[in-house]
Amino acid sequence: MGFMIKIIVDERERISGVPQILIRLGDHVVYKMLDVGDYIVADSIAIERKKTSDLVRSIFDGRLFDQVRRLSEAYEKVVILVQGSPGDIRMLTDKWASVYGSIARIILEGSVGMVFAENEEDAAYIIHSIAQKAQDSYGKIPVIHKKPRLGSIEEWQVYIVQSLPHIGPKLARRLLKRFGSVVGVFNASALELSRIEGLSEWKAQEIVRILRSPYSESRGKYARDSSPNDKGDR
Repeated sequence: MGFMIKIIVDERERISGVPQILIRLGDHVVYKMLDVGDYIVADSIAIERKKTSDLVRSIFDGRLFDQVRRLSEAYEKVVILVQGSPGDIRMLTDKWASVYGSIARIILEGSVGMVFAENEEDAAYIIHSIAQKAQDSYGKIPVIHKKPRLGSIEEWQVYIVQSLPHIGPKLARRLLKRFGSVVGVFNASALELSRIEGLSEWKAQEIVRILRSPYSESRGKYARDSSPNDKGDR
């Protein structure tokens, strides 16, 4: 038996029709309830599929930035696969320039790529091609990344700090060395944070805003797409 591509697919993607096309292409599809991402195609690569309408809404209500942050914390490479045409954005909103600006910001600020697919078949072929290249050429099998088991205080400190937006393990250690403790990092001002290598001014401001905003259960509850092929947010 020849090499078979394995793709881990979020259970909520089952009704989209894309996994069925992947199966027809000869891929081994495994359904799981994923915390982040829709398609895990390698140990370091996750794909999030969105329709153009959901892309626009998720930019305006902030969901996309949170999703990208969580995906980037779990996987080295993140692909946003948008089902639809870039031209659809102009028809969906008169603030299309802001949408393009947000897309540019997401791509430039992190290890995130974005690709458009006209329909489910095109989306499946793109996912299949990425998985094939990653697994056949580089031998990277898909792995679900979950919350790690931590032992030492230092590991917990790094884990807590890297839960902040735009913070990975290396930057978390850099912050802890500079401010001395988790509390020191959390109490730092946006100006102090922005002086750390790897943190831009707007990233620092977003971190401070999250740390110092009063908690509200109503905040962050976003409307879900009524389309039967779209997923709710995770």
